[in-house]
Amino acid sequence: MTATPALLELASVSRRLSGRAVLHDVSFSLRRDDVVGLLGVNGAGKSTTLAVIAGVLSPDAGSVRIDGRVLDRTIRGRIGWVPENVPLWPELTVTEALDACVRLRGLPKAARATALARELSRLDLEGVARRLCGQLSLGQKRRVGLAQALLHEPDLLVLDEPGNGLDPMQAAQLRERIGRLARGRGVILSSHDLAEVEALCTRVVILHAGRVRYDAPLAGQCGQLEAQFRAIATQPADAAA
Repeated sequence: MTATPALLELASVSRRLSGRAVLHDVSFSLRRDDVVGLLGVNGAGKSTTLAVIAGVLSPDAGSVRIDGRVLDRTIRGRIGWVPENVPLWPELTVTEALDACVRLRGLPKAARATALARELSRLDLEGVARRLCGQLSLGQKRRVGLAQALLHEPDLLVLDEPGNGLDPMQAAQLRERIGRLARGRGVILSSHDLAEVEALCTRVVILHAGRVRYDAPLAGQCGQLEAQFRAIATQPADAAA
């Protein structure tokens, strides 16, 4: 029987930025219902990797595939992307911002109101639907960012530091939401919070100096992630070569 292809597959991806090699031969995959945590110190290449997966950046070498198909403009529509700094129109209300996004996504007119109402409910935004985006708290802005990314019901969610700056209660609520959103789709997220990754993710990929140094399931390894991360993160950059 033919194996089902991975939802997401990176094969030998490399990328340079401003003349500097940021990613070197990065390869890993993700299947539906996976929540993969992407770890690494600042400068390890996490945000660049996520931007390549989201189609914001193109790889200089290697490939990104979704369900076995090379990522291109048409395939990008199957991805929901939330960068660390959520892009919002501060002068628009939450409803107006989401309506603008759903129009930009090109959803049929009959589906727009349904998608907007679904995400206002799913992300618990109904109470702030008429509030200006510029007046929202950080946690509310993150939820609006997730709503924007989910309007077209993507197969893959790509989240850059979704819990950064949130208080413990907001972070716990975010983990619960992401866990529910992962059902039937895949999620990859970067984080500096190892406890968050252990609580939420099914697998972890650790980058060091732009290379994958660790890729393994988290099941049965509770409490061991910090030691593994420290062992990799404290190595000289040239040790990753």
